[in-house]
Amino acid sequence: MESKISKKKNQFNITRHGVISGLYFNTIFNNIIELIEKDKKVKILDFGCGYGYLKKKLKRNKKMKVINFDIVKELTEVDDWKKVNFDYFISTQVFVYFKKKKLVKLLMYLKKNYPRVKVILTITKQGWLNKLGAFILNEPEAHTNFNLSANEEIFIFSKYMKVIQKKNILFLSNVYLLEFI
Repeated sequence: MESKISKKKNQFNITRHGVISGLYFNTIFNNIIELIEKDKKVKILDFGCGYGYLKKKLKRNKKMKVINFDIVKELTEVDDWKKVNFDYFISTQVFVYFKKKKLVKLLMYLKKNYPRVKVILTITKQGWLNKLGAFILNEPEAHTNFNLSANEEIFIFSKYMKVIQKKNILFLSNVYLLEFI
């Protein structure tokens, strides 16, 4: 049965993983999971969760509880992410759609209210290889409606946070583990 989201225009560019794109996103999620502490129970807010692939991937892991939040009501588990306690704030290719002021406001809120949170961020490189992949996969909307470049995104985050670790994902994206300064 198809969700309500798939019947209307995908105005939020939510990725439904096919076989090839699934391999790419699976690689991203595996790298994200490697960055999460394994020796204690943690709560994870998947900010911009889309169809909840990270939660599905971790459903058998008793130490990692994922809470899905998305702007699309049909995909979110919580109405207000600010009322949730979490140890990790994870976002995969979401902030590219934010305006600079909105991203700064979000970071200031996180810093004030969750100063010890670890942020795991995936930033698409927006390069020719990404565009080629979108073409091959017949995903013409995959790289549209961006407000920030990859360099702008990491520059904004770097003003408030330090990069603890960075991983390159197939020359298409970078995954960052960050902490507030």
